[in-house]
Amino acid sequence: MASTDFINVKEVFIKTDRIQGNMVVLKESEGDPSYFLMFVGDAEITAIAKEKGLVEPKRPLTHDLYLSVLNRAGIKFDRIEIFEMQENTYYAKVYARIGDEEVEFDSRPSDAVALALHEKCPIMVSRKLLRRELSTEEVQEYEAIVRTVKF
Repeated sequence: MASTDFINVKEVFIKTDRIQGNMVVLKESEGDPSYFLMFVGDAEITAIAKEKGLVEPKRPLTHDLYLSVLNRAGIKFDRIEIFEMQENTYYAKVYARIGDEEVEFDSRPSDAVALALHEKCPIMVSRKLLRRELSTEEVQEYEAIVRTVKF
C-alpha cells in the first residue's frame, strides 16, 4: 500500500469503562476528527498503559520479555501497520530489520501498538479503518430523526 493510504498515529488514548470495556483510540493528532478505535482485553490495556507511563507493573510483562530477547538478538523494529478488518477482527503487521533484510510479522493490533510505543517506532493505520467524529450539528440531526421514529 502507498504511504498516503495510512495515517501516522501521534496520539494514543486509552479508556476503561465497566460497561463498554477497554478501548484504545488512535489519532493522527489530538484535534483530528478521524480516529481508529479498538476494544482490547485487560492484559493488552495494561501493556499499552505501561508503555504510556500510566502504570508500573512490579514484574516485566510478556511483551517486555520478548522485546528484551529480540533486542539482544539485534532485531530493530521499523513500524507497525494496522491495515485491515475481516469478520470484525483487525489485522496488523510488525515490520522489523534483521541484518539488512526487512521482515514482517502478523500481529494483533493491540500487541503491535504496545510494541511500537515501547520501541518508539511509527504506528500506521489504514485510512479505510478510520471513523469520523460527528459534529454537534450531525448529532442534533440524528437525535431529531430518532425522536420522529415511532416504535
